[in-house]
Amino acid sequence: MSVKRNEDGSINITNNNGSMAVGRMVLVSNDKKKENFNAWVENCAKLIKACPHTFKETEKYFLEHCETLPIDPNDRRFKSFQNDVIENYCKDKLKHQPPKFSFDMTDEEIENWKKENDAMRDELRDSSPEQFGLIIHGYYLPHTERNLVYYEHAQKNSQEVMRSIEQKRAKFNDSNHSKPIKITQQDICFFFEETTEHFNSDNWCCNLMAQLVTFRGVTENDIEKRTPRFKLYISTLRHMGKLPDM
Repeated sequence: MSVKRNEDGSINITNNNGSMAVGRMVLVSNDKKKENFNAWVENCAKLIKACPHTFKETEKYFLEHCETLPIDPNDRRFKSFQNDVIENYCKDKLKHQPPKFSFDMTDEEIENWKKENDAMRDELRDSSPEQFGLIIHGYYLPHTERNLVYYEHAQKNSQEVMRSIEQKRAKFNDSNHSKPIKITQQDICFFFEETTEHFNSDNWCCNLMAQLVTFRGVTENDIEKRTPRFKLYISTLRHMGKLPDM
């Protein structure tokens, strides 16, 4: 194994499992933006009323509004969602627990971190939802006439995002010969995990995700404690034009 420290502060780590680069993240604090966001959240809390639906009702709503096919648990998209749930909700149940990475580690400590991190990745790859008490339902939206509206909306949103990226790229690039970004139409998949009540889509450009977030709504507790569910809910409503902007 080798550890290479670069002039820009990044570190390259190479072993039998391959190479990886770890770069320094520079966080720029903008107190004014944070202040404006917090004020916006507080204002939204005054406008929002509790309108909760259960997790089961939300999944039922999803199944009633589109055509779906089950996704095999060995599908990479299913495994990606599974790993995300494990890392966010039950990481403490993993046998391998790599320490938090630090650029102040010695080379030997970084090598040990890489070994433990690789072992954790292998453990995640070979694990099953049942080992962690998870119940995951994965769905694929086939390209049918009924699902066409979701694919069209996803394509439109993707194009808007790409145009925005190209405009920003052109602003900071003197060359007019940069190649346009190609958009590949992605399949739309949704995943629901019963025990954590976490759900997600691998295509956030699909307006069906916004429908699910708003249908599920928020509880009085979410509003009172400004939970992540509440912040996702108001952010979705703002994006839909149903709440004032910041």
